[in-house]
Amino acid sequence: MTRTISNSIAGILQELELERPLLLTSEHLYNLKRKYHIASSVEVIAARLKEKGWLISTDRQGVWEFVPAEAAGTYSTNDPLLAFRAFHVKYPAVKCALTLHTAAWVYGDSDRAPSTVHVSVEDYKHTRPLKGHVAVSVFRPKLMTQLISNVPILARESIIVQMSVKPSSVHYWASVAEWLPNFCSELSYDKVSEELLDRPIYASQRLGYLIQGTRPDIADELRKGIKPISNAWFGDRKRSFRYDKRFMVADSLLPFDPKELGKNK
Repeated sequence: MTRTISNSIAGILQELELERPLLLTSEHLYNLKRKYHIASSVEVIAARLKEKGWLISTDRQGVWEFVPAEAAGTYSTNDPLLAFRAFHVKYPAVKCALTLHTAAWVYGDSDRAPSTVHVSVEDYKHTRPLKGHVAVSVFRPKLMTQLISNVPILARESIIVQMSVKPSSVHYWASVAEWLPNFCSELSYDKVSEELLDRPIYASQRLGYLIQGTRPDIADELRKGIKPISNAWFGDRKRSFRYDKRFMVADSLLPFDPKELGKNK
């Protein structure tokens, strides 16, 4: 497929080919329009680039996927994170980050690309514009987020604490068993402690219970530092099918025994 463009916006296209942005925003396009003294509106320029196959619309208004020349046609990268990238590039000030299964994939602990992208936001009001595009949960980390492939991602320690504070944020616990051993191998006790600071004691109980097979060293340290006075439920408060005396955790949720996860590693 031959893609052409008019001379009037050739400068914009040339610069985009040099920059190679995965996503192009209306703000970025406006700056390029001014730089090359183009009278046409951003909407007209975007429409021309789309018509010729240089841009693909995303689910976020004012954000497009850029298709470089070597793609030889209007072919998307099919990046699983594209919907989140589009949101993040349009609202860079919103405190949000990849988490859970999606984060495990980005970190390289899971070989399975996410069918659903999991995103954590710090403020509940930001869940609405993301719903329908990704799975959203609310969590305020104490640790700094990481930046990998130009997207923010929660620190491993923040993610494991999120799973312990709110187990319901994990949609498919069965798949967690596949990546949790590799994921936990990189945990830092100091960072885990920092993330748990000032959180309810049941978070430490659940966390120790969850990682006792994959990181018994951290679980031991957690147990030394807490004095449980009541049971912590892992799942709904109904009859549990597993009870851990050491951490006083009643488990009615996990489809696996955390003690067994580290044995085959």
